[in-house]
Amino acid sequence: NCVVLSDIHIDIMDYIQPASCTDAEFRQMWAEFEWENKVTVNTNITDLNDYLLHILKSTNMKCLTPEKALSGICGFMAANLYARSIFGEDALANVSIEKPIHMGPDAPVNGHIRIRAKSQ
Repeated sequence: NCVVLSDIHIDIMDYIQPASCTDAEFRQMWAEFEWENKVTVNTNITDLNDYLLHILKSTNMKCLTPEKALSGICGFMAANLYARSIFGEDALANVSIEKPIHMGPDAPVNGHIRIRAKSQ
């Protein structure tokens, strides 16, 4: 008998759960983790908060940045996200996005998301 493993599809999102940590723990892990991936934001979403909610839903991460710090309209946003796999592996993300005011109200959100972990 032969089992074709390439036919088995696993959604990694089933193994990632939103988690919490303190600011000090986040900074410590951010400094220690060696693997990083920087993703350029490419979206047609025009609202910073809507984009953050989209990322939280898509990645199954928790926003550690207090809601009060994310409120208001200033044209840019930075937020720290955290998740932990069911295997005990930590994943950190920093979302740095902006909405170019000079491009008008329909300008899409742009920026970067940096993801860090102990290993890929």
